[in-house]
Amino acid sequence: MKKLIAFVVAFAAATSFCAAFTYDAGETEYSDIPADHILSEPGMDLEAKTLVFVTEVEVPTSELVEDTMPPVDEDILETDAANPIPEDTEPKRSESVSKEDIELLALLTMAEAEGEPEEGKRLVIDTVLNRADFGGEFPNSIRGVIYQRNQFSSMWNGRVDRCYVMDEIVQLVIEELDNRTNYDVIFFNAGHYSQYGVPMFQVGNHYFSSYN
Repeated sequence: MKKLIAFVVAFAAATSFCAAFTYDAGETEYSDIPADHILSEPGMDLEAKTLVFVTEVEVPTSELVEDTMPPVDEDILETDAANPIPEDTEPKRSESVSKEDIELLALLTMAEAEGEPEEGKRLVIDTVLNRADFGGEFPNSIRGVIYQRNQFSSMWNGRVDRCYVMDEIVQLVIEELDNRTNYDVIFFNAGHYSQYGVPMFQVGNHYFSSYN
């Protein structure tokens, strides 16, 4: 491999010629460098003249150091890809609620909103969850809210006995447990707003209200 090597020789004495200079690189030899190889600028003192000598020399391949990266362990790369670092996530609420409570809430939702659109079903689910979180005059559990006296008519007028646990509604309950559609609905009524709470909006045949 050939590489360019620059030799810079500074002369301390004023002279119009270059003394003999020899560089031995194998069989390559240079001597008696002509004076016209000395570079100078107009007005420069000869003592400041500098010789710039450029040539090509043979460098043995064994003496070359290649700029290469260390080999990559492919097994490590495959392991990292197969086992990514888990993200810090909070546990889902649906994972802490029993299957029985999820199915009971799905059963109530069918009894109260079987013919309602999906949003209406979600809001009925949210009404139960919001009451359980609200506390105060409401029980602090899903089951307690559903069976609270004189609250959901379908639980005591025989309607719930004609319903069943529907997989699609179970999925809605799980989704609302993890990411609620509305955190304010506390009351709903069919056909008109409840006498309790603050009217909010209508979805399907149900009118929803907040606590205050």
